[in-house]
Amino acid sequence: MEQLNSGVFDDIGVKTEQFSKTNRVMPPTTQRWTGAERDAQKAITATLTLLDKQVGHQFLGKWVKRGYFTPNSLLFKFARRLAGLEEFEPSDTSEAVSTANTQLVEPIVRYFDALLNEDDPLRMQSSSNPNRDPVFRLARLMQEINSTGESASDENIHRDCRAWIIEFFPNTEQCLAQLRTELENRNQSSQQQRRSPNGDEPDVDTIETLAYRLQFALTIALLDRHTRIVFYEWHNRPTSINDESPHDRMPAAILNILPLPPTGRQFGTYYSRGNDDDKRSRYGSNNTLTLFAYTNIGRCYILNFHRLLTDFNGQRGPNVLALSGTSYLPHSTSFHVANPHGVLMPEQGARDAIAQSHFKFLPQFDQKKKPLRISGSPERQKMGLFQEIARSLVGTNGTGHLGQELRELKRLGENDLSNHWKDRDRLLLLVNSYDQARWAANEIRNCWSSKQDVVYHLVRDNVDTYTEDNFDELAKFVKPPDKGALNRADIETFGQIKGKILVAPMNAIGRGFNILNANGKAAFGAIYFLTRPYPHPHDTQAIAQEMNRRALDWADKADFLAWQQGDGIVQRAEKVRQLAARYWRSVEQRSYYKTLRDNQELLAFPRFDLAATTAGLVIQAVGRLLRGGVPFRGYFVDAAWAPKSAARKADPELSELDTEETSLLVAMLLRICDYASEENTVGNALYKPLADALEGIEDLHW
Repeated sequence: MEQLNSGVFDDIGVKTEQFSKTNRVMPPTTQRWTGAERDAQKAITATLTLLDKQVGHQFLGKWVKRGYFTPNSLLFKFARRLAGLEEFEPSDTSEAVSTANTQLVEPIVRYFDALLNEDDPLRMQSSSNPNRDPVFRLARLMQEINSTGESASDENIHRDCRAWIIEFFPNTEQCLAQLRTELENRNQSSQQQRRSPNGDEPDVDTIETLAYRLQFALTIALLDRHTRIVFYEWHNRPTSINDESPHDRMPAAILNILPLPPTGRQFGTYYSRGNDDDKRSRYGSNNTLTLFAYTNIGRCYILNFHRLLTDFNGQRGPNVLALSGTSYLPHSTSFHVANPHGVLMPEQGARDAIAQSHFKFLPQFDQKKKPLRISGSPERQKMGLFQEIARSLVGTNGTGHLGQELRELKRLGENDLSNHWKDRDRLLLLVNSYDQARWAANEIRNCWSSKQDVVYHLVRDNVDTYTEDNFDELAKFVKPPDKGALNRADIETFGQIKGKILVAPMNAIGRGFNILNANGKAAFGAIYFLTRPYPHPHDTQAIAQEMNRRALDWADKADFLAWQQGDGIVQRAEKVRQLAARYWRSVEQRSYYKTLRDNQELLAFPRFDLAATTAGLVIQAVGRLLRGGVPFRGYFVDAAWAPKSAARKADPELSELDTEETSLLVAMLLRICDYASEENTVGNALYKPLADALEGIEDLHW
């Protein structure tokens, strides 16, 4: 969904109006569809107007710039602000304070949940005293926004939003003043100027800015309502619209077979601001809205592929054989599929190679002997941090660890009777993005001149196949590749070229590639994890993935909270919807590793989940170095992997140990060892050699 001419609503909008000119009388279902389509157009215009840099409100643009947003997420963040809390809790917030804050916000959130759980907020029935009903008043505000031709700049709507806040939360001014005082005291105690995490956005709202936030969130709720009708009632569109459904990636038959998500189907929006200098007209805007839809529990498609239609027509499905080892990581909502029915045992040679592999925690330090930590650092600092780490690893004229490792791998190859190390003096450095790969590789080339021509960084495959007729024309527009750039499609050739060091994003090479040398063995002898992978807190796809896994966990637990408290199917369904909304919001509130907290009630164990998921990423990455049944050498470089151990290396006087509460590396190690226990026959077969190798990791104090 975009505001530019390539968007779904731009295209169907024109066709809908053309149809209406000659079909003023149409079936009721088509009238409902065309009405929703027109109202969606108004909601899109209002949304982009409120976010516009010139005529809108910049603090709203900063409010949503962090990623996708939904009515649910916006109203929850608004509720925290309304309660006089920071939108995201500081990293040093205790569990007791966090719990108290949650209890403070819950009464406010209940109003918004009631609104969003209405079948149709625009047709909500009034209560006995509608003016004193906060939920009905919110629904009436939505109706007012929907019926106003240009709602974004309508002063009456803003005034009514302000009135809702003051009438139902009369202590808001005092709450905001208290938060302002608290932040001022914190600034004074820290002796530094506090800046908002969103740039120049004010730390503390006023009643005026809160009213605009409420208006914006209700506008998004309206857009969500209209989009549901347009997308899910596509069959009622005007007959002149021959376009495929926006859900063409999800066949209609599957859409109606797979279970609905526990949150209910919902749409979310991503706001992208274009180039301010690229204006198409005086009132033009090249800002865009992109849509995502959370429609079904896709995990059920995998788990039940062999019997998807059996209950409907008795038809037996295909036999399914899953062969991924990392599909068994019980705590990971990303990797784990199900407990397998059996294990194809790896070759003994491969198991021996893993057990012979060597791991080391290898933090780097700045000139003040301070550990260099990339994960968790502000984005604007990361390029400089990568450059510092690259310089430290290279040292003076290649005397640092990278040079030492290349020489050691060459020595191992020259004295190799087992043929494990011959022609494997190559290094694989892993980061989190293509930009980071370029930064690190460029810095290595800059400070290690003798190796400039053997250092490569991976780049996306952005040039498709072309014929001889158009290749010359294409060459005029394709810019020359960066020095040392290697297309992802060519990665399997790295063992046959002159390259010695490759810097690549972990997710780009995690699986599916066999990077071999001329002897058919893994081309790389050593791997460096320059960063600690950590999920983006606003990655909606990852949140939906976790929600899907958790929904099935709830269904399998006979004494789950919703089944105990709900009386009958309807009440249980409503309770699940409430708990799912609460769970989703709790995921969006996650920030720093040390703030991850379990919730036994909702079966949420985020630290175990992250540790198991990270283990899956690491296992897939080191798999590139095991091809041919050979060992490897692995190094964890980012100080964020184990902060206490990094501090001890900088100052030997320190004695504090890392635990799974402070170190993702320790948490990952413990999960792998847990899976590899003798009692777990599946995990033992899969992970025992890796667990043995990791338990011997050097310089990790735990």
